[in-house]
Amino acid sequence: MADLYLLTEDGAVAQRWAIGDQAAAVGRDDSADITIHDDTLSRQHFMIWREGNDYLIKDLNSQNGTWVGGQRVQGAKLCQNVCIAAGHTLFMFSEHPLSANPRGVIPAVLTSRLAAGDTRVFANAAKPAA
Repeated sequence: MADLYLLTEDGAVAQRWAIGDQAAAVGRDDSADITIHDDTLSRQHFMIWREGNDYLIKDLNSQNGTWVGGQRVQGAKLCQNVCIAAGHTLFMFSEHPLSANPRGVIPAVLTSRLAAGDTRVFANAAKPAA
């Protein structure tokens, strides 16, 4: 099992969702498995799923694109601690639980892997994945 983390502007973890054997769609609409309040996200922006030992991401024809490790992608294999930018929201994917430090802040090296442009992060997710 892997985790998808919603990050705040200072790199702190705002929310976590477990990514298991079922695919998880991320977007601004209530029909998404993971709903994020960000008007720059598409209703169904991207999907993450497990295939064998790998986790994959696919952009769902979003208007603003999905960025993995600073590169715009249509689809990609996810690696440990990679940042995912979608709209103005920043996520981090991790195949292993994060070691908690006192404030739960992600190391700066991870949050420096933003997509090109002025990416802001909104840490106000609406509903966790089931």
